[in-house]
Amino acid sequence: MRNRRNTRRKNIVLDTITNKNFIIIVSVLLAIMIVSMGIIQYRKYQDKKLLAQQAKKLEEQTEEIFTAIENNFHSTTTANGENIKIRTAKIAAVGDILCQMDMIEDAHSEGEYDFSSMFSNITKFVKDSNIAVGTLETNFVNRDYSGVGKYNSPIEFLRAIKQSGIGLVSVAHNHALDYGIDGLNETINKVQEENISITGVANNKENENKEFTGNIKEINGIKIAFIGYTYGLSNEKELTEEEKAFANIYSEELAKKDLEYAKANSNYIIAIMHWGDVNTSTVSEYQENVTNFLIDNGVDMILGTHPAVVEPMKIIQNSEGKNILVAYSLGNYISTLKYKNADVELILNIQIAKSSDSDKAVLQKVDYIPIYLLDNGTKAENRFELTDMKQLARDYANGDTSKISRQTYDKLITKLDELQKIVNGH
Repeated sequence: MRNRRNTRRKNIVLDTITNKNFIIIVSVLLAIMIVSMGIIQYRKYQDKKLLAQQAKKLEEQTEEIFTAIENNFHSTTTANGENIKIRTAKIAAVGDILCQMDMIEDAHSEGEYDFSSMFSNITKFVKDSNIAVGTLETNFVNRDYSGVGKYNSPIEFLRAIKQSGIGLVSVAHNHALDYGIDGLNETINKVQEENISITGVANNKENENKEFTGNIKEINGIKIAFIGYTYGLSNEKELTEEEKAFANIYSEELAKKDLEYAKANSNYIIAIMHWGDVNTSTVSEYQENVTNFLIDNGVDMILGTHPAVVEPMKIIQNSEGKNILVAYSLGNYISTLKYKNADVELILNIQIAKSSDSDKAVLQKVDYIPIYLLDNGTKAENRFELTDMKQLARDYANGDTSKISRQTYDKLITKLDELQKIVNGH
């Protein structure tokens, strides 16, 4: 009997201990859950607060580069009492237009190619101008398509470029003679057949002066000369000097001759320069030297391409006190290059003006729109899309998580901050 009582007591004690342990364990687990939920809610609160701060910062960020402090025009009548008319021209400028193989594969379906979806989100920005210009860094020849080493794209890519609003392109770039002189001529013919104007080549059928390698466009009564040059060619060693002459490789002699003609026949001169070091936002000594020469010889604006990433912009006053915009690199209008910031580009919005009593136009305003190439993945219906970078980030910060992931959002915030610092030369 005594053993049974002891056994019962032991069982009661064990049950009590077990119940206490169970209660303790449950209590600890509940406490951990409550603390964890509190931490999660606190982190959500902090994250929501961070997103709100970033949304506010995005609203406050300005993409303005230059606005004339004064109207530039001090009187409204001439000495004879005639009214002075002020004319303006809006120009949208983009960087290099490339077409890699993954873009070609993405555009291909049932034996046809359609690149239009890649540009559809941003055409409104390009078309909101009198003329949009860029550098066409690919060819259109009757050969196998290529998006690396040599560049050759489907004609549908050219048509998508035209549809996106591009009206004038420079064909002076380092891949201009990937397929020789015949390839360059074939490309030029196809570009002009799509009613896209060209610059950066002699014997342009749009020019009366066949030696002039630029192109003069009259926009709202303002004659604007677009000239274009490349630092060199990727396949220079395979070419003769005679062949290389067709590619508009920059030289002071060639530029000076074009500038003399442009000064005599236009009101404003824009140089599209294919130059600089690839994958760096640092301006090279070569770029600085060419800039000084072009400004000293009458250029009013320089738009740079080739580095594949954005480089700084400056307003430089020439010897006459005129404001000259130098954008050392606009990045790529479109490409799938894998450099760190090759997926970030910009559309430059430029406004120039001319009074009826002057032969010269002046810079009035410059701002830019940050653009991001969104890669939706190989399973997406439309893999590559150019997007309004700032709007994409703003939408996510305001709660729309349907377009991008948090990882992409964080990347956009970082890249936008970097872009603003680069553009401002910080």
